[in-house]
Amino acid sequence: MKEIQSILSKYDDYKAKGLKMALATVVNVEESSYRRSGARMLITEDGNWIGGISGGCLEGDTLKKAKYAILQQKSTKVTYDTRDGDPNQIGVGLGCNGLIDVLITPIPQNQDQIISVLREIVERRHPSILVTDLQTGHVVDCTYSINGLASIKADIENVKRHQRSLMTQNNGGHFIECIPPTLSLYIFGKNYDVIPLAKLAKEIGWNVNVVANPIKTSKHIHEISHRIISDKDELPALDPYSVALLMSHDYATDKRNLQLLQPRNLPYIGILGPKKRSKQLIEEIKGEKIQITESNIYAPMGLDTGATTPEEIAISILAEVRSVFSGRFGSHLRDRKGSIHIN
Repeated sequence: MKEIQSILSKYDDYKAKGLKMALATVVNVEESSYRRSGARMLITEDGNWIGGISGGCLEGDTLKKAKYAILQQKSTKVTYDTRDGDPNQIGVGLGCNGLIDVLITPIPQNQDQIISVLREIVERRHPSILVTDLQTGHVVDCTYSINGLASIKADIENVKRHQRSLMTQNNGGHFIECIPPTLSLYIFGKNYDVIPLAKLAKEIGWNVNVVANPIKTSKHIHEISHRIISDKDELPALDPYSVALLMSHDYATDKRNLQLLQPRNLPYIGILGPKKRSKQLIEEIKGEKIQITESNIYAPMGLDTGATTPEEIAISILAEVRSVFSGRFGSHLRDRKGSIHIN
Protein backbone atom coordinates (compact mmCIF):
# COMPACT_ATOMS: atom_id res chain seq x y z
CA MET A 1 0.00 0.00 0.00
CA LYS A 2 2.94 2.35 0.60
CA GLU A 3 3.78 2.25 -3.12
CA ILE A 4 0.21 3.19 -4.05
CA GLN A 5 0.25 6.07 -1.58
CA SER A 6 3.55 7.34 -2.99
CA ILE A 7 2.16 7.14 -6.53
CA LEU A 8 -0.97 9.07 -5.57
CA SER A 9 1.12 11.79 -3.93
CA LYS A 10 3.42 12.17 -6.93
CA TYR A 11 0.52 11.99 -9.36
CA ASP A 12 -0.92 15.16 -7.86
CA ASP A 13 2.44 16.92 -8.21
CA TYR A 14 2.89 15.80 -11.82
CA LYS A 15 -0.68 16.70 -12.75
CA ALA A 16 -0.25 20.20 -11.32
CA LYS A 17 2.68 20.61 -13.71
CA GLY A 18 0.53 19.54 -16.65
CA LEU A 19 2.55 16.39 -17.35
CA LYS A 20 1.08 13.43 -19.21
CA MET A 21 1.44 10.10 -17.40
CA ALA A 22 1.08 6.33 -17.65
CA LEU A 23 0.79 3.63 -15.02
CA ALA A 24 2.77 0.40 -15.44
CA THR A 25 1.43 -2.57 -13.45
CA VAL A 26 2.83 -6.09 -13.12
CA VAL A 27 -0.17 -8.29 -13.94
CA ASN A 28 1.45 -11.73 -14.10
CA VAL A 29 4.65 -13.42 -12.97
CA GLU A 30 5.91 -16.92 -13.68
CA GLU A 31 8.97 -18.29 -11.93
CA SER A 32 11.48 -15.75 -10.60
CA SER A 33 10.94 -11.99 -10.36
CA TYR A 34 12.09 -9.35 -7.90
CA ARG A 35 8.58 -7.85 -7.71
CA ARG A 36 5.27 -9.69 -7.86
CA SER A 37 1.84 -9.07 -9.41
CA GLY A 38 0.46 -5.71 -8.36
CA ALA A 39 3.77 -3.83 -8.36
CA ARG A 40 3.26 -0.39 -9.89
CA MET A 41 5.25 2.39 -11.48
CA LEU A 42 3.95 5.85 -12.42
CA ILE A 43 5.79 7.34 -15.41
CA THR A 44 5.68 10.86 -16.87
CA GLU A 45 6.19 11.92 -20.46
CA ASP A 46 9.51 13.57 -19.55
CA GLY A 47 10.98 10.42 -17.99
CA ASN A 48 10.29 10.84 -14.28
CA TRP A 49 8.89 7.89 -12.38
CA ILE A 50 7.90 6.66 -8.93
CA GLY A 51 7.41 3.08 -7.74
CA GLY A 52 8.94 0.05 -9.42
CA ILE A 53 8.16 -3.17 -11.27
CA SER A 54 11.47 -5.00 -10.79
CA GLY A 55 14.83 -4.62 -9.12
CA GLY A 56 15.91 -2.13 -11.77
CA CYS A 57 16.36 -4.40 -14.78
CA LEU A 58 13.01 -3.64 -16.46
CA GLU A 59 12.33 -0.05 -15.50
CA GLY A 60 14.41 1.51 -18.28
CA ASP A 61 12.72 -0.39 -21.09
CA THR A 62 9.28 0.07 -19.53
CA LEU A 63 9.91 3.80 -19.35
CA LYS A 64 10.52 3.90 -23.11
CA LYS A 65 7.41 1.88 -23.85
CA ALA A 66 5.36 4.04 -21.49
CA LYS A 67 6.37 7.18 -23.39
CA TYR A 68 5.12 5.56 -26.59
CA ALA A 69 1.86 4.49 -24.89
CA ILE A 70 1.35 8.07 -23.70
CA LEU A 71 1.91 9.33 -27.23
CA GLN A 72 -0.55 6.80 -28.67
CA GLN A 73 -2.97 7.08 -25.72
CA LYS A 74 -3.45 3.33 -25.85
CA SER A 75 -2.87 0.59 -23.27
CA THR A 76 -0.34 -2.10 -24.07
CA LYS A 77 0.76 -5.31 -22.38
CA VAL A 78 4.47 -6.07 -22.54
CA THR A 79 5.95 -9.49 -21.77
CA TYR A 80 9.51 -9.85 -20.51
CA ASP A 81 10.63 -13.48 -20.73
CA THR A 82 14.14 -14.08 -19.40
CA ARG A 83 13.81 -17.80 -18.69
CA ASP A 84 15.73 -19.12 -21.70
CA GLY A 85 19.01 -17.34 -20.96
CA ASP A 86 19.01 -15.29 -24.18
CA PRO A 87 21.88 -12.80 -23.63
CA ASN A 88 20.04 -10.21 -25.74
CA GLN A 89 16.95 -10.32 -23.57
CA ILE A 90 16.42 -7.55 -21.01
CA GLY A 91 16.88 -8.72 -17.44
CA VAL A 92 19.31 -11.60 -17.96
CA GLY A 93 22.07 -11.47 -15.37
CA LEU A 94 20.16 -8.95 -13.30
CA GLY A 95 18.05 -11.31 -11.21
CA CYS A 96 14.79 -11.41 -13.19
CA ASN A 97 15.01 -14.97 -14.67
CA GLY A 98 11.29 -15.42 -15.21
CA LEU A 99 8.30 -14.27 -17.21
CA ILE A 100 6.79 -10.90 -16.28
CA ASP A 101 3.71 -9.36 -17.92
CA VAL A 102 3.44 -5.59 -17.50
CA LEU A 103 0.37 -3.55 -18.44
CA ILE A 104 1.13 0.06 -19.40
CA THR A 105 -1.92 2.31 -19.26
CA PRO A 106 -1.92 6.01 -20.24
CA ILE A 107 -3.83 8.22 -17.81
CA PRO A 108 -5.97 10.83 -19.61
CA GLN A 109 -5.54 14.16 -17.84
CA ASN A 110 -9.25 14.74 -17.36
CA GLN A 111 -10.28 11.09 -16.91
CA ASP A 112 -7.98 9.67 -14.25
CA GLN A 113 -10.32 6.79 -13.44
CA ILE A 114 -7.49 4.51 -12.33
CA ILE A 115 -6.23 7.08 -9.85
CA SER A 116 -9.74 7.63 -8.47
CA VAL A 117 -10.13 3.92 -7.75
CA LEU A 118 -6.74 3.77 -6.00
CA ARG A 119 -7.68 6.74 -3.85
CA GLU A 120 -10.82 4.97 -2.69
CA ILE A 121 -8.99 1.92 -1.34
CA VAL A 122 -6.01 3.41 0.54
CA GLU A 123 -7.89 4.03 3.80
CA ARG A 124 -9.89 0.79 3.85
CA ARG A 125 -9.33 -1.59 6.74
CA HIS A 126 -10.12 -4.73 4.76
CA PRO A 127 -8.81 -6.25 1.49
CA SER A 128 -9.87 -4.65 -1.79
CA ILE A 129 -10.51 -6.52 -5.03
CA LEU A 130 -9.68 -4.64 -8.25
CA VAL A 131 -10.25 -5.96 -11.77
CA THR A 132 -8.26 -4.45 -14.64
CA ASP A 133 -9.24 -4.98 -18.28
CA LEU A 134 -5.98 -5.90 -20.03
CA GLN A 135 -7.13 -4.42 -23.33
CA THR A 136 -8.34 -1.02 -22.17
CA GLY A 137 -6.61 -0.63 -18.81
CA HIS A 138 -9.98 0.22 -17.23
CA VAL A 139 -10.09 -0.66 -13.51
CA VAL A 140 -13.20 -1.72 -11.60
CA ASP A 141 -13.51 -1.97 -7.82
CA CYS A 142 -15.17 -5.35 -7.22
CA THR A 143 -14.74 -5.43 -3.45
CA TYR A 144 -18.48 -5.22 -2.82
CA SER A 145 -19.99 -6.07 -6.22
CA ILE A 146 -18.82 -7.73 -9.45
CA ASN A 147 -20.11 -4.68 -11.37
CA GLY A 148 -21.19 -6.41 -14.58
CA LEU A 149 -18.26 -8.85 -14.71
CA ALA A 150 -20.38 -11.98 -14.41
CA SER A 151 -18.23 -13.84 -16.96
CA ILE A 152 -15.30 -13.91 -14.51
CA LYS A 153 -17.35 -14.12 -11.32
CA ALA A 154 -15.79 -17.46 -10.33
CA ASP A 155 -12.28 -16.03 -10.71
CA ILE A 156 -13.18 -12.95 -8.66
CA GLU A 157 -14.62 -15.11 -5.90
CA ASN A 158 -11.48 -17.26 -5.99
CA VAL A 159 -9.27 -14.19 -5.47
CA LYS A 160 -11.50 -13.00 -2.62
CA ARG A 161 -11.37 -16.40 -0.94
CA HIS A 162 -7.64 -17.02 -1.20
CA GLN A 163 -6.49 -13.38 -1.35
CA ARG A 164 -4.13 -14.23 -4.21
CA SER A 165 -4.08 -12.10 -7.37
CA LEU A 166 -4.32 -13.74 -10.80
CA MET A 167 -4.50 -12.97 -14.52
CA THR A 168 -7.23 -14.51 -16.67
CA GLN A 169 -7.55 -14.80 -20.45
CA ASN A 170 -11.35 -14.49 -20.50
CA ASN A 171 -12.83 -11.83 -22.83
CA GLY A 172 -9.50 -10.28 -23.71
CA GLY A 173 -7.95 -10.91 -20.33
CA HIS A 174 -8.31 -9.44 -16.84
CA PHE A 175 -5.99 -8.86 -13.90
CA ILE A 176 -7.86 -9.64 -10.68
CA GLU A 177 -5.97 -8.19 -7.76
CA CYS A 178 -6.31 -8.52 -4.00
CA ILE A 179 -4.83 -5.53 -2.14
CA PRO A 180 -4.65 -5.90 1.66
CA PRO A 181 -4.87 -2.82 3.88
CA THR A 182 -1.87 -1.24 5.56
CA LEU A 183 -0.83 -2.89 8.82
CA SER A 184 -1.53 -0.73 11.87
CA LEU A 185 0.87 -0.97 14.80
CA TYR A 186 -0.30 -0.03 18.29
CA ILE A 187 2.78 0.44 20.45
CA PHE A 188 2.01 0.57 24.17
CA GLY A 189 4.93 2.49 25.64
CA LYS A 190 6.90 5.71 25.39
CA ASN A 191 10.50 4.77 26.22
CA TYR A 192 13.46 5.44 23.93
CA ASP A 193 13.32 1.98 22.35
CA VAL A 194 9.97 2.91 20.78
CA ILE A 195 11.70 5.45 18.52
CA PRO A 196 13.71 3.07 16.26
CA LEU A 197 10.76 0.68 16.08
CA ALA A 198 8.36 3.46 15.08
CA LYS A 199 10.85 4.88 12.54
CA LEU A 200 11.39 1.54 10.83
CA ALA A 201 7.68 0.68 10.78
CA LYS A 202 6.89 4.06 9.25
CA GLU A 203 9.58 3.57 6.60
CA ILE A 204 8.01 0.21 5.72
CA GLY A 205 4.72 2.03 5.22
CA TRP A 206 2.80 0.78 8.25
CA ASN A 207 0.59 3.02 10.38
CA VAL A 208 2.24 3.75 13.71
CA ASN A 209 0.01 4.47 16.70
CA VAL A 210 1.54 5.00 20.14
CA VAL A 211 -0.56 4.46 23.26
CA ALA A 212 0.92 6.53 26.08
CA ASN A 213 0.56 9.69 28.09
CA PRO A 214 0.87 12.41 25.39
CA ILE A 215 2.39 14.89 27.82
CA LYS A 216 5.17 12.51 28.84
CA THR A 217 5.86 11.28 25.31
CA SER A 218 8.93 12.69 23.56
CA LYS A 219 8.62 15.02 20.58
CA HIS A 220 10.46 12.44 18.45
CA ILE A 221 7.69 9.90 19.00
CA HIS A 222 5.07 12.57 18.25
CA GLU A 223 6.83 13.39 14.97
CA ILE A 224 7.13 9.77 13.85
CA SER A 225 3.72 8.47 14.86
CA HIS A 226 0.56 8.45 12.80
CA ARG A 227 -1.17 9.40 16.05
CA ILE A 228 -0.73 9.36 19.82
CA ILE A 229 -3.55 7.76 21.80
CA SER A 230 -3.78 8.65 25.46
CA ASP A 231 -3.42 5.65 27.73
CA LYS A 232 -6.43 7.01 29.60
CA ASP A 233 -8.68 6.94 26.56
CA GLU A 234 -10.59 4.00 25.12
CA LEU A 235 -8.83 2.24 22.26
CA PRO A 236 -10.33 2.60 18.77
CA ALA A 237 -11.77 -0.41 16.98
CA LEU A 238 -8.94 -2.81 16.12
CA ASP A 239 -9.24 -5.06 13.06
CA PRO A 240 -7.50 -8.22 11.78
CA TYR A 241 -4.76 -6.04 10.29
CA SER A 242 -3.87 -4.47 13.64
CA VAL A 243 -0.88 -5.39 15.80
CA ALA A 244 -0.30 -4.66 19.50
CA LEU A 245 3.21 -4.36 20.94
CA LEU A 246 3.50 -4.11 24.74
CA MET A 247 6.64 -2.11 25.52
CA SER A 248 5.89 -0.22 28.73
CA HIS A 249 8.71 -1.90 30.72
CA ASP A 250 6.23 -1.98 33.60
CA TYR A 251 4.76 -5.30 34.72
CA ALA A 252 1.41 -3.99 35.98
CA THR A 253 0.91 -1.86 32.87
CA ASP A 254 1.66 -4.75 30.51
CA LYS A 255 -0.72 -6.98 32.44
CA ARG A 256 -3.51 -4.41 32.27
CA ASN A 257 -2.95 -3.86 28.56
CA LEU A 258 -2.91 -7.58 27.82
CA GLN A 259 -6.23 -8.01 29.62
CA LEU A 260 -7.62 -5.12 27.61
CA LEU A 261 -6.42 -6.52 24.27
CA GLN A 262 -7.33 -10.19 24.71
CA PRO A 263 -11.04 -9.92 23.78
CA ARG A 264 -10.16 -8.21 20.49
CA ASN A 265 -8.79 -11.37 18.85
CA LEU A 266 -5.80 -9.71 17.23
CA PRO A 267 -3.52 -11.90 15.09
CA TYR A 268 -0.44 -10.61 16.92
CA ILE A 269 0.13 -9.37 20.46
CA GLY A 270 3.81 -8.98 21.29
CA ILE A 271 5.27 -8.57 24.77
CA LEU A 272 8.76 -7.20 25.34
CA GLY A 273 10.87 -8.75 28.08
CA PRO A 274 12.09 -12.11 29.40
CA LYS A 275 10.11 -15.29 28.80
CA LYS A 276 9.83 -15.91 32.54
CA ARG A 277 8.20 -12.49 33.06
CA SER A 278 5.67 -13.03 30.27
CA LYS A 279 4.81 -16.52 31.50
CA GLN A 280 4.19 -15.20 35.00
CA LEU A 281 2.02 -12.41 33.59
CA ILE A 282 -0.15 -14.85 31.64
CA GLU A 283 -0.45 -17.25 34.58
CA GLU A 284 -1.60 -14.44 36.85
CA ILE A 285 -4.34 -13.50 34.40
CA LYS A 286 -5.45 -17.14 34.23
CA GLY A 287 -5.42 -17.28 38.04
CA GLU A 288 -7.92 -14.46 38.10
CA LYS A 289 -10.34 -16.68 36.14
CA ILE A 290 -9.95 -14.55 33.03
CA GLN A 291 -10.03 -16.48 29.76
CA ILE A 292 -6.90 -15.91 27.71
CA THR A 293 -5.80 -17.25 24.33
CA GLU A 294 -2.05 -17.77 24.02
CA SER A 295 -1.77 -18.69 20.32
CA ASN A 296 -1.66 -15.03 19.26
CA ILE A 297 0.71 -13.93 22.05
CA TYR A 298 4.38 -13.65 21.09
CA ALA A 299 6.48 -13.36 24.21
CA PRO A 300 9.26 -12.49 24.06
CA MET A 301 8.34 -10.85 20.77
CA GLY A 302 10.73 -10.92 17.85
CA LEU A 303 12.66 -13.46 15.78
CA ASP A 304 15.71 -15.21 17.19
CA THR A 305 18.38 -13.09 15.48
CA GLY A 306 20.70 -12.39 18.40
CA ALA A 307 19.58 -8.73 18.45
CA THR A 308 20.95 -6.65 21.32
CA THR A 309 20.47 -2.95 20.51
CA PRO A 310 17.08 -1.18 20.26
CA GLU A 311 17.58 -0.86 16.50
CA GLU A 312 18.40 -4.55 16.02
CA ILE A 313 15.51 -5.55 18.29
CA ALA A 314 13.16 -3.36 16.20
CA ILE A 315 14.20 -5.28 13.06
CA SER A 316 13.62 -8.59 14.87
CA ILE A 317 10.14 -7.57 16.04
CA LEU A 318 8.91 -6.21 12.70
CA ALA A 319 10.31 -9.22 10.85
CA GLU A 320 8.30 -11.50 13.11
CA VAL A 321 5.14 -9.44 12.55
CA ARG A 322 5.67 -9.68 8.78
CA SER A 323 6.21 -13.45 8.98
CA VAL A 324 3.03 -13.97 11.01
CA PHE A 325 0.89 -12.06 8.50
CA SER A 326 2.55 -13.91 5.62
CA GLY A 327 2.05 -17.30 7.23
CA ARG A 328 5.81 -17.92 7.31
CA PHE A 329 8.22 -19.11 9.99
CA GLY A 330 11.00 -16.56 9.60
CA SER A 331 13.60 -19.19 8.66
CA HIS A 332 16.42 -18.98 6.11
CA LEU A 333 15.25 -18.50 2.51
CA ARG A 334 18.00 -20.85 1.35
CA ASP A 335 16.22 -23.65 3.22
CA ARG A 336 12.79 -22.94 1.76
CA LYS A 337 11.35 -25.47 -0.67
CA GLY A 338 9.60 -23.87 -3.64
CA SER A 339 8.93 -20.20 -4.36
CA ILE A 340 10.12 -17.59 -1.89
CA HIS A 341 7.12 -15.41 -2.71
CA ILE A 342 3.61 -15.54 -1.28
CA ASN A 343 1.99 -15.58 -4.73
